[in-house]
Amino acid sequence: MATNATGDSAPMGTNNAEALQTNDELVDMLMLLDYETKFCNQELKPLARTYFAYPAANTALQYRYFTQLVVWGLSLAPGHAKAEWDEYDDPNTVITSMLVILKDMGIQVNTVPAKLKQAYGEGVCQVLHGLFKEILRSTHQWGMPLFPDENLADEAEVDSDAEINSVGEDEMPADAEEDDLMYQEDELKKPEENSDEADHGMLQNNIDPTVWKLEVERVVPKLKVTMPNDSKEWRTHLSQTKNYKQVIEKQFPEAKAQLEKLSRELSTALSRIRDKENFINTQFDQRALDYRQQQEELTTVQAQYTQLNEVVMNLQIELKNINEECEVVKNEMEDRSSTVTDTAPIVKMKDAFKKLRADTRQLEVRIGVVSHTLMQSKLRQRPQDAGKNQKMYNGGGNDSDGEIDENE
Repeated sequence: MATNATGDSAPMGTNNAEALQTNDELVDMLMLLDYETKFCNQELKPLARTYFAYPAANTALQYRYFTQLVVWGLSLAPGHAKAEWDEYDDPNTVITSMLVILKDMGIQVNTVPAKLKQAYGEGVCQVLHGLFKEILRSTHQWGMPLFPDENLADEAEVDSDAEINSVGEDEMPADAEEDDLMYQEDELKKPEENSDEADHGMLQNNIDPTVWKLEVERVVPKLKVTMPNDSKEWRTHLSQTKNYKQVIEKQFPEAKAQLEKLSRELSTALSRIRDKENFINTQFDQRALDYRQQQEELTTVQAQYTQLNEVVMNLQIELKNINEECEVVKNEMEDRSSTVTDTAPIVKMKDAFKKLRADTRQLEVRIGVVSHTLMQSKLRQRPQDAGKNQKMYNGGGNDSDGEIDENE
């Protein structure tokens, strides 16, 4: 039974063969990218090979793992396509932005956003598999594999001079058995007083026939010559071939009869299946036609749904942009309203007006004083000017007097 990263078992009665295979290939691609050191941390442990194929016990962690893995993959992609979401955004917005970015990268996603929001299943595995496959294709260059030149194993040399009927060392009698044979032969021999008579006398057998038979039975198995069990020896092949031929000739008639019987039964069953199939085709032809029509309608509806889904995604993106613009306008209005309600500038203007009025009054006083002083100086200068004019009219002055008056 398949288990995920948290140790949960796969749901009974589910058949996710494609998701399991895709998840297994995804883990291999992630290991090629060294995600265990570059991505994993204390919270996001290394993936199991069935993690995204079945729902996990902690669905929030599974969804976070899925989104963070996509963000990390986008950071590795050429051009560094930036993820336009964070962990606090709405899942629908996150999935929509993710599909838009993947579509811009040229990755085909044949699933609906609702299945991606679950963070498990065949659609999630296909999205991750397509993303990291594109990353590996664009960032890695794969060459032809190089195989080492391995020489074939040398066959053992065969000693052609060895005797076929020779007995190996394992089949030689042991030392204890040889000692027993010599001891028995010594017991059977009876010493005679005269060795010359023993040498030239008639040989006579005094051994009990029963004992002799027992000895023969004991020695006969050791006198048999065993052929070495060498698979390369042609005599072994010949004997095996003869044995196989005998077995085949013995069992072939019975097997042939059973096969013929089985062939007849299978022919009968096939003929019955063909007849039943023809009957079903004639009876359910109309239903098959209805099924094909409904299948075509379903395909049309799915195409319309895909188009409308793209329209909805585009409208959601536009709505997001408009919401951002509204936020900017709201911030500007708040700033302006705060500046309008602030009376500090007016107070400053009033103080400036008061200061200007005081300065103006002081300048008016100074202007009046200066005007009064000028008027007094003019009034003092008028009698002197009148006297000078009268003297000039009377002609009573000379040059010296004029000079004196000027000096005065």
